[in-house]
Amino acid sequence: MKNKIATFRHPDFQNKLWKLALPITFQSLLYSFLGLVDILMVSQLGESEIAAVGLGNKIFFFNLLVMVGISHAGGVLASQYYGAEDLSGLRRSLIISLLFSVVSTLPFIAFYVLSPETVTGLASDDSHLLGFANDYLVITAWSFIFTAVVLPVETALRSAGDTKTAMRISMLALPINAFLNYILIFGHFGFPAMGVEGSAWGTVAARFIQLLLMLFFVAKRRPFIIAAAAEIKQALSAFEIKRYIKLAVPMVLHDGCWALGVFVYTLIFAMIGIQELAVMSMVSTIEQTIFALFIGIAIASGTMIGHELGAKSFDKAWQQAWTFILFVPVLAIFFAPVIIFFREPVLAFFPTLSVSAAASASQVLMVLAFALFVRVINFIGIIGVLRSGGDVNYSTFIDIFCMWCVGIPLTFIAVKYYNFTLVEAYLVTLSEELIKVILVILRVHKKHWLKNMLHP
Repeated sequence: MKNKIATFRHPDFQNKLWKLALPITFQSLLYSFLGLVDILMVSQLGESEIAAVGLGNKIFFFNLLVMVGISHAGGVLASQYYGAEDLSGLRRSLIISLLFSVVSTLPFIAFYVLSPETVTGLASDDSHLLGFANDYLVITAWSFIFTAVVLPVETALRSAGDTKTAMRISMLALPINAFLNYILIFGHFGFPAMGVEGSAWGTVAARFIQLLLMLFFVAKRRPFIIAAAAEIKQALSAFEIKRYIKLAVPMVLHDGCWALGVFVYTLIFAMIGIQELAVMSMVSTIEQTIFALFIGIAIASGTMIGHELGAKSFDKAWQQAWTFILFVPVLAIFFAPVIIFFREPVLAFFPTLSVSAAASASQVLMVLAFALFVRVINFIGIIGVLRSGGDVNYSTFIDIFCMWCVGIPLTFIAVKYYNFTLVEAYLVTLSEELIKVILVILRVHKKHWLKNMLHP
């Protein structure tokens, strides 16, 4: 324990941690705050509109995490390449990530544009709700291709220790998104009031602007990640692709199945009622804002540990891993009372919610606050520690097993056969976190993840 305290207090550790974590955290907060503002705007229209946008965002969340899995596979290699002072290797990992991210996204765009009701119809048979949800999905699907390019580039920059570029671009693009949503949803400055469709078009335009800003900034300020023709050819070699796929497949399986599980939870909550679906759409946005505070530390921890593994400093990587696992959850203890205290003032911003819906949302946020400590341990353990050494197969098993074999079945049974309320059902979903925390701690302790992926 003394070694972990010493590591946490060391000035070099602190400087590197906060230099990496704070920009990522700030960017994540911007994204989450934008989502919250978007839901606040849409909430002025009604509960069906809230539910429709929430449903569409859950579908996007699935594709987003598939792209994140693809990007993180390149990020694991890029972090270790950077730790080994091999920038050419970092550039090659980015080329492969971009290729797989774009190619894997195109079929989903075509599917959502041509047949949106195939997906949205799983959540409800309410024609009013589905009309809004289908319109939202058809429009926002086009934005996926922009995100498929931006995410791998952001990941490569972060692997090289540059977390400020993505943050600065987000500081420009996200307020534009909020402004566009405002004028298109309600009809300002000569634009017609488009409601849910306005929110969708604002999102598409903002993500396109984000892509243009990213490409311009990289070309002008970060040309070191731009690959030469010879490096592109080498990146597409059988050896490079095989090694990448070995990392990417479990990560995509992990993130895709986890996001699909989140969507299934949404379908289960929809079984209770449209009001409950609207409540969870709203609460999940607040939840994402809360977890944005920890995303920066999780990604920073993975990058820092990856650098040590790339330099073959295994003892230092081991100390840093436990330092993160032991001390980051302490932050959750301080945030829990804040969530409990401010939940009612936050819910007051949603005036169209019925009294019963607001009461359910308040209770769900209370449960979320008490469960935050355990969830943060799992968050840091999987994203920050196990993935840094390429231990993606077992981390995938942990998340998928706990979600699909524990949480989802128990929640479905509770709602379908025992008519649990929304709050009771949300409590049941947390059963997966209790099993997961045991498996995560045991896996980290066994040291299977302490590997150099460049020279195993």
